[in-house]
Amino acid sequence: KIISRNRGRRRHISSSAMKIPAAVAVSLAVGARPSHAFFDIFKSVSFPPPTAAAPPADRVSLGTLSISPVGFGTLNLPLNKETDDDALEVMKSASAAGVNFVDTAEAYGFGASERLTAWAAGEAGLKLGGEDGDVRVATKFAPVPWRSGAESVVEACAASRDRLGVDAIDLYQIHWPDIIQPLKGLGIENRKDELYWDGLARCYETGLARNVGVSNYGPSMIRKAHAYFAERGVPLVSNQINFSLLRYRSSLETLEVCNELGIKVLGYFPLGNGVLAGKYSLEDPKTLPSFPKSLTMKKYLEGSAPLLDTLRDIANEKERSCAQVAVNWVTSKGVIPIPGCRNSAHAADNFGALEFRLTKEEVERLDKASEASMEFSSGGFELE
Repeated sequence: KIISRNRGRRRHISSSAMKIPAAVAVSLAVGARPSHAFFDIFKSVSFPPPTAAAPPADRVSLGTLSISPVGFGTLNLPLNKETDDDALEVMKSASAAGVNFVDTAEAYGFGASERLTAWAAGEAGLKLGGEDGDVRVATKFAPVPWRSGAESVVEACAASRDRLGVDAIDLYQIHWPDIIQPLKGLGIENRKDELYWDGLARCYETGLARNVGVSNYGPSMIRKAHAYFAERGVPLVSNQINFSLLRYRSSLETLEVCNELGIKVLGYFPLGNGVLAGKYSLEDPKTLPSFPKSLTMKKYLEGSAPLLDTLRDIANEKERSCAQVAVNWVTSKGVIPIPGCRNSAHAADNFGALEFRLTKEEVERLDKASEASMEFSSGGFELE
């Protein structure tokens, strides 16, 4: 009944895990910065079974960088620690699999995640950043209202560089458009996007960043940003967006525009907050998260039933995990997925996506199943 009810039309269910701007705006309204707990709502809780590590992967170009087709993000690692055994094991698993690209942000633990990334790389005996680096590193600037303009981007970039312990940041990104406007309800809006672009360009021009990009930009914003940077003579190399089988159709126009402009797309949440990892089941309540998150998860599982059925079928046929198939599908679209990794088992399973390729027919089956299923709303990050 679930499949029949959803086939042929799309359901849009807003995920609380996506409402970054709204949550931050509330804290800003009272003059406070968002708490560490705020970022917990993003954490994936999927733990698919591990696979053997892959040999060094083929490389793809990202600006001046040569990186693995799959990277990894640090959001699932502790946001309040600067040393952590799991973070170290994830870094080792990445190196063993040939994965050489890590994405973090100053907003993750207010700099703690950047320091943790640097520590883990060092403990693993890996050089972080640089042309001769074992791991190329990306981080992000948070355009929050208390920041005034271009100079704040340069200062933040220098601070991130120091926390990461690198000479220059391989890829520096603006985390989201300047959409956090606490006084918008009163008719007062002060967008500073172009000022932040100026700051990002300065980071490139002064050598603080080797490459620059943006995040959560839709078709309109990415065209405006590309035109600005082109006039400035600064390559805009990437746009990081929510991209998965559960966020495909609504992201397709953005992907097409980025391809047209020569901008590489990085895909966060490639496992749809764990839904695509195959861990959760309506038939087994024990697999669901605790209340009240269980209510939202049930809606997701019901709405994505056609997709999950197809995902499991293909995973069984290829003797792979659902997570690996979901991540591999993202690479089939020319997107670089950056799944979060909480521990070494989680990392090894995600990186197992590098060990095989989906066939054209399998990709088409997943495309059709995605169309027949629900689609997550990105909440406050609807692409402009």
